[in-house]
Amino acid sequence: MTASSMGTGSTGATTAATIHIKSFAYSGPDSVPAGSTVTVMNMDTEAHTLTADDGSFEAVAKAGTSVTFTAPSKPGAFAYHCTYHSNMHGTLTVK
Repeated sequence: MTASSMGTGSTGATTAATIHIKSFAYSGPDSVPAGSTVTVMNMDTEAHTLTADDGSFEAVAKAGTSVTFTAPSKPGAFAYHCTYHSNMHGTLTVK
């Protein structure tokens, strides 16, 4: 499922994407522009993280809240996980 809001500006700062966490699973856009702002919306009743396996980004979202982080500035596929729940994994593709 894709859930994103992509701006039409020419800079990464005007582009936004949202990754939703619901039922202990991540869903979001297929890819995001390098350096863009990414919102993590936690729709669960427990806190979650979205932590890059390589340490390049981390977002901690308490239950029912949203937080933002900046996508890496270099293109690539960045695997991530929840540090609280080992069964939660995803990949952020940066273009």
